[in-house]
Amino acid sequence: MEILDYFDRLAIIHLPEREDRMRALRAELSRIGIDVHSPKVSIPKPPMPETANGFPSRGVYGNLLSHLEILESAYRDGLDTVWVLEDDAIFSKRFRDGQLSLIQCLQNNEWDQFFIGHSVPRGLPDSPTGLLRFSGSFLWAHCYAVHRRIMPRLIDYLRKTIDREVGHPDGGKMYIDAAFCLFRRFNPDVICVVSSPCLSVQKGSPSSLNQYHWYDKSAAMAPFVTLARSIRDESWRRGWLRIGIDSDWSDDRDHPISEARAWPGAVRIAEPSTAQ
Repeated sequence: MEILDYFDRLAIIHLPEREDRMRALRAELSRIGIDVHSPKVSIPKPPMPETANGFPSRGVYGNLLSHLEILESAYRDGLDTVWVLEDDAIFSKRFRDGQLSLIQCLQNNEWDQFFIGHSVPRGLPDSPTGLLRFSGSFLWAHCYAVHRRIMPRLIDYLRKTIDREVGHPDGGKMYIDAAFCLFRRFNPDVICVVSSPCLSVQKGSPSSLNQYHWYDKSAAMAPFVTLARSIRDESWRRGWLRIGIDSDWSDDRDHPISEARAWPGAVRIAEPSTAQ
């Protein structure tokens, strides 16, 4: 049994011009037993806003709209679960080999958000199931799932962030991962589950949301940058490299990492570990 057997839909966020990412994602999904041509896989046409509408960039605004429209479509279509994947996601070998265990936990226990991928690089406790309940702040929303129970609330919240001004205390015009963080903060009853260690990170590739780095603009540097990124990605897949972001986002005073608890709650949790 593979993880797509559990979810009602896999929705992929993809810009048509990024053919490099789709080629890489096809191979990535194939490694975990998923065919992008499966009837459960959807690659919706991305919204292309004409302006940034006060967001950091048009790309950031369009990205949030993509996530929002996927959630709205899932709810409208009567789905119980939707797995949302951005086209730069990669998966660890541990994820490939442990899908059945994950599915059993999700099938037999109540959950609302499940982040297969996240930015917390260290400090999360070990869990016998490889899963933790954690409502704190973290970056990245490239690989996660949502249950129907919270879709109406989440959709309503994202809609309101579009209309609020930047810096609004309730959240306004921000990156999708920041919006998710604030949504959890304002809805503490939401059962947010994260993988520990992290099972998906973002592939080393030029960003579609912001300006390229100088080395991505140089044709002479391209072969070296591509090789370095390939080594980085494969090293992470095999567990040789830790990738994440050490920042205030992962040290939320209201929900510190130390408050993460093994999920499901009946299992015993090990002492916190600094290694991933």
